[in-house]
Amino acid sequence: MRLFYAPDFSAEQQQYQLSEEESKHCVRVLRMQEGDVLTLLNGNGLEAIARITAAHAKHCHLQIEKTILHPETPLVHVAMAPTKNMDRIEWFLEKATELGLRQLSFLACQHNERNKLNLERLHKIAVAAMKQSKRYYLPVIEELKPFESFVRLHPNGYIGHCYEGSKISTDNLRALSPFLIGPEGDFSEKEVELALASGYQAVHLSDYRLRTETAALAAVFHLL
Repeated sequence: MRLFYAPDFSAEQQQYQLSEEESKHCVRVLRMQEGDVLTLLNGNGLEAIARITAAHAKHCHLQIEKTILHPETPLVHVAMAPTKNMDRIEWFLEKATELGLRQLSFLACQHNERNKLNLERLHKIAVAAMKQSKRYYLPVIEELKPFESFVRLHPNGYIGHCYEGSKISTDNLRALSPFLIGPEGDFSEKEVELALASGYQAVHLSDYRLRTETAALAAVFHLL
C-alpha cells in the first residue's frame, strides 16, 4: 500500500488533506484516484488507512477508515560531527532511520571540517527512509551545537574515540543515552576529557579505524 507522510495527523481526525507536495506525488506521479486506499504515517507512531475522496493534485482529500498507534521504539540517540562530504551524512541518516534511529544531533567540534547543514534536505531524506522501511517514528534532527554545550545539556552517555584508554564493550550499551561520534580528525583530547568528566563512557566500537558515518551506524546498531 502507498505510504504518505502526514505530520499533523491525529487519531481524532476522520478526514485529512495531504500537503501540496504529497498531493502532487499521490495524484500526478502515482496516478491515484478517488476510491483508492493509502496509508498515512505521522512520524510519531500513528498509522492510518485512508480512502481518497477528492483526488486533487494540490489538496488531495481523504476519509480515515482505521488508525493504529504503534508502540514506541527504543530512544536511539546519536550525536555526531558532520562529515565534510554531505553524501556521507545523508547515507548514514537513510540507513540509520531504516534501523530505528530516533534522534540525531550534530556537534561542532574542534576538528570539524563542516559547520553548515541543510536540515530541510536531511528531514526529507529521513521521511523518505521512514516511508520506504515502514518505520512509524521519524527521527528528530537537531541543529549543530557546540560540543561543550551538548555534553553539559546531556550528561551521561557514550563516546567513541581513537585514543588509548579504558573502554567498555558494546555489549554494555543501552538506549536512552546519546552516543557521541567525532569528526574525521577525531575528537580533541580536551573534548574526550570533558565528556568523561560529564559522565560519558568510552566505548570500543571496533579493532579498526572507522569512518565517521560508519562508526555512527555501528553505534545505532549496538544501541538497538
